[in-house]
Amino acid sequence: MIKACVLLLLALNTSAAEIEGLSAIGVGGIPMARQEAIQDALMQASLWSGAKIEASSHVENGRVSELQRVYPVQSLDRYQLLREWREGSFYHVMIETDPKPVPVAGDKIAASTPAAVLASTVATAAGAQSVGGGRSASARECPQSDFAYRKKLLLAHFQLQNPVDANDISHFQDGMQQELSRMLSASDRYLPQRTVNEAAFNLQPGFYDPVLQPERVRELARRYGTQFVVGGVVRDLAAYGDQIGLAWGGDIRTGERKMGPSIPMLRFHGWMPAMAELSVKTGPSSRRFEADVYVFDGASGALLKQQRFADSASGNVMQSRDSVFGSRRFYETDFGKIVEQQLGQIVAGVDDVLACQAFAARISRVEKDRIYIDAGSTARLSKGDKLQLFKVSGPHQLVAAVNGDSSMSLGTPEALLSAVTITQVQPLFAIAILENGSIRPEVGDYVRFSMKESR
Repeated sequence: MIKACVLLLLALNTSAAEIEGLSAIGVGGIPMARQEAIQDALMQASLWSGAKIEASSHVENGRVSELQRVYPVQSLDRYQLLREWREGSFYHVMIETDPKPVPVAGDKIAASTPAAVLASTVATAAGAQSVGGGRSASARECPQSDFAYRKKLLLAHFQLQNPVDANDISHFQDGMQQELSRMLSASDRYLPQRTVNEAAFNLQPGFYDPVLQPERVRELARRYGTQFVVGGVVRDLAAYGDQIGLAWGGDIRTGERKMGPSIPMLRFHGWMPAMAELSVKTGPSSRRFEADVYVFDGASGALLKQQRFADSASGNVMQSRDSVFGSRRFYETDFGKIVEQQLGQIVAGVDDVLACQAFAARISRVEKDRIYIDAGSTARLSKGDKLQLFKVSGPHQLVAAVNGDSSMSLGTPEALLSAVTITQVQPLFAIAILENGSIRPEVGDYVRFSMKESR
């Protein structure tokens, strides 16, 4: 098998120009066609100002397959509409763009107006140097295009090794899932989903390490339609140490205890005085947060990486009765601050693991030479993008584990069939045509995009 990849940056053109855009008049009528024609013109103008081309050729068993993606290095959103007209079943517009566009920064290039594909045939010797991004050690080893599309990721239920440690925190487990989902979505690299009380593995009583079952991970990924699965175990939330403080009224939290009698005092709420009891209490002075996070490949069920995240906080570490995990009030406490930091580290750790993993999406429907893919514009797929189609062997061809346990099977072989070109994009799915019309893909096969070379 021979692989080759190249990345080209076309020279910038900073002068203003008149650009024509067009769109077919469909069921949306002229208003929709006019809007699409303007978007087409803005895309052409962006490419006129400079474009980045990524292309890769793969030769396997005499079959050639190519990946191509072209996107602008400038983001254009200001323009002047010069004229517009209808010609047959097409609507045309002519625009003039702002000659001083704003550059698109780093990771946001792929998230700007997505790509139209230019014909480009590239051949280089195998072993050519890859082009890297710059985010972390793992990300630098991989091409920037591996984050060009948003990857689907499933957050499984995080298990608590000692549930009693979280008695003072409302909605700890589902709140942790929700906060990680929010942070992963905000990174603009993933389309996260969450399970409801379904873990990626079993945590057996009396055993420290979880029982990993690849078939369970594969089943979760199939059912939720995701490419990766992330699960975890919260090992420690224990509080320790002693500190003395004051308690107004009944403000005695879980893990704290009252010392001596209460003293009636006058307390002010703003400008309004009120009688309240003041007492002395003692409680923990520090608290730990320790979690193991597991990142799995959904297609094979393989464990890609296991990482531990741990820190401790001192001060205000016990939560009030109305404290909910992930709320502003929770994050304002000393313990909440270090938890928020660790959640950010978990998201960065997921980035490090998945930076080198190619984008992939499943085929959900087949119609002659057209296939429907379970990823669309929300994943940043665009009309004209070219991906590779892989055939997955049937369930009866599962590679068995050494111990013969079917739940521990290693996955199924795959074969490269053809390149496909995206012809239509909807928010949640895309339609592509096959370059090799003689092949017969099936539901469950998948398409992949990766500029990474073989090593």
